[in-house]
Amino acid sequence: MKEHFVVLVTTTTTLHPSTRQLATRLASRSHAVLVFLHVVPIRRADGDAMVYSAMELADGKALAWLQALTPSDAGVRFRHRFETGEPEEVVARFVREHDVDLVVAEEPPRNWMSEALWRGFAEQLIRHVDCPVVIGGPGFLRSAEPMTSPVPQSRGPATVADLLNEMVDARSEALRSWMDNSAEAVRRIASSETVRSVVSSARRSEDGVDARAEQRLTVKLDEHRRALQANGWQLTCGPRVWRGDGVSPLPGRALDEFMERIAEHGHSTSLPLAVEGSADRLVVLSGATVADGAGLLVFMFDAESEFLRILGQPGPLPTFETYAFDELGMMLSNSSFPDHLQRAGLLLEGGTQTPLRLRVAEPASGPVEGWPLTHLAQKATLHDDGFNTAGYVDYRGTLVVGAWRWNEEYGFGIAAEVDRDTAFR
Repeated sequence: MKEHFVVLVTTTTTLHPSTRQLATRLASRSHAVLVFLHVVPIRRADGDAMVYSAMELADGKALAWLQALTPSDAGVRFRHRFETGEPEEVVARFVREHDVDLVVAEEPPRNWMSEALWRGFAEQLIRHVDCPVVIGGPGFLRSAEPMTSPVPQSRGPATVADLLNEMVDARSEALRSWMDNSAEAVRRIASSETVRSVVSSARRSEDGVDARAEQRLTVKLDEHRRALQANGWQLTCGPRVWRGDGVSPLPGRALDEFMERIAEHGHSTSLPLAVEGSADRLVVLSGATVADGAGLLVFMFDAESEFLRILGQPGPLPTFETYAFDELGMMLSNSSFPDHLQRAGLLLEGGTQTPLRLRVAEPASGPVEGWPLTHLAQKATLHDDGFNTAGYVDYRGTLVVGAWRWNEEYGFGIAAEVDRDTAFR
């Protein structure tokens, strides 16, 4: 499994202990590596003020301060990274190039006038990065208006229902947005003159396509592959096939349904698919027709980089998780409890995970294949959105509460669940 990260960003050599503790807890909860990312701000708009940043670099104090930072929990893995430049751009680039769960930034207290005149660093980060940004620091909390009444310590059923529904809606929308955007990106590439001309030439001539046109095609699609952070691409026109890296997904129901959606809508994105020759690797395909259906362009993405990452984000409560499953109840994403499943004999030992291996079924007697789907999975696979805070047994045999949504367009469900004892303790 790839490493994933929680990033604690600093731009000055001050950091309140509570912010470091917050970042450590978030990294520990998601089993992530905590990255202390210090950026010496060198902004193009600062002009002569850049000299002071250069002096900070020259004396080495910032680097020494960074290297002294450690997590508040010795069990959390960590790394240091020292950068210079526009802080928002540096952080955004790091997020693009790595599997980042979330970013933590400390925000000092500001009065109403400063809030009206400019955005704080954390607020600017939210506009630049494609992952959650958590704001830390006691000063940020003190700057909020005082509560008129104490915050209740227990969560009643309505509050838990609100939390579950908001989380499942947010992650459903995030996942659908990524799938929609990927399919739309491939559709635009497929409609480009370079791709259309190659397909049209292949359809008209049995002698093949001009070598220069094929070279332009390869250069173009390789560049798009890098920009989209895809693993590979494939263009087909009848018997002719052009490839750029990538892998071959195993045939099956999900692949057939993906092709049917493309035939119907002109472009689509698949659910996670198993790969030939790799037991643990999953891919997601985004494809579009070319030249009125004469050709098909497909880009291949690592399912772990986007599909699984979106669903695997840490939640607001311990034991909280979100996961996806298909119409048969087969899990499409990772479980947050692989050790539990291995001890129960539901997963093989050795680092295996649940996608395409485990049904969302309530443990019972008899063969696993005959176990009934959980209450949540039964409701969702009937295309019924809802929630349950009374409690039901999940795929581990644990009493949980949850909310669920069914995505009609792509044909899968998303669950948000938390142990009932945790929700109402």
